[in-house]
Amino acid sequence: MNSPKAKKGVRIGFWIFVLGFGILIILFAASLLQAANPLDRTQYKIDIPKGASTKTIQSMLEKKSILRRKSSFSIASRLLNVSKNIQAGQYELSPSDTLFTVLSKLKRGDVYQPEEVRKMVTFPEGMSIYKMGEALRKNGISDPDKFKGLVKEGITEELRNRHWAIFKYIPSESLEGYLYPDTYWFFEKGEIEDLVEVMLARFEELVLPFWAKAKKDTKYSLHEIITLASIIEKEAQKKEERKIISSVYHNRLEKNMFMASCPTIKYALDEPTKKVYYEQLDIKSPYNTYKNKGLPPGPICNPGLESIKAAVYPAKTNYYYFVAKKDGSHYFSATWDGHQKAKYNNR
Repeated sequence: MNSPKAKKGVRIGFWIFVLGFGILIILFAASLLQAANPLDRTQYKIDIPKGASTKTIQSMLEKKSILRRKSSFSIASRLLNVSKNIQAGQYELSPSDTLFTVLSKLKRGDVYQPEEVRKMVTFPEGMSIYKMGEALRKNGISDPDKFKGLVKEGITEELRNRHWAIFKYIPSESLEGYLYPDTYWFFEKGEIEDLVEVMLARFEELVLPFWAKAKKDTKYSLHEIITLASIIEKEAQKKEERKIISSVYHNRLEKNMFMASCPTIKYALDEPTKKVYYEQLDIKSPYNTYKNKGLPPGPICNPGLESIKAAVYPAKTNYYYFVAKKDGSHYFSATWDGHQKAKYNNR
């Protein structure tokens, strides 16, 4: 039987809980009525892509100063049943809008331009940032030079902070390899930063969960795996050969041999040719894997998930060489003599 003192303690604990819960409700309600800057009534156009996560949307809104840093957007969108009902499109939002106003507009689909006016752009697996820039130009989305400038050398500290989950793995200033190849819907003349953010978010969604489980199975870093996967992506015209080609490069790396990959030569050239010629093998570049042992300093294209998986989990073979057949498949050889015979038979 509980003593009066124990009952009193329970009552006090209950009222402390009620008080604390009430304070949380008041603070949450107050956050809904806060604006990032009540005095700034500038209207910014924000492109919300279809299927974007609340984390991605919050990052985009914080970048434009529509939301305060570390706002309660994600929590509020879930509690108010907004997160699953956010409609894609281009919105006009202001730093003077309260959090509740922003959430309401997103849920209602109060768009400046609807989703239907977007253009579809497909980036195939193995496309480099240079080719991506051209694809955007052909579709009237953005200036390819501005796009290449951003992803090659325009990475800001702000962008790093928003996507630290990726950037902690990237030792360079280039996003080559980390813009996930997929089909996207972009607005004409949309903000280049927004295009990049959507593609980075796709990489985070598909690649990072795989890497969290697979990293224990390889001695290579994620950047090295993406670099190797980019070479596999360029070499493997037949999907079923990805893991075999991966095994060749793993075997060469283990023996401290040159990787000798023609696609890395093409990447090093200012004006790459369809076929790699012998005189091009002397080009001075860290990407020349005929002259530099080990992996090149970074990816040469943006690989898909299957090539990334192949880079981590190569086939078990004794192959060190391969030569392309006319149908896009390859002859694989374990010895130099076997390789020379394969080249002779494939003339």
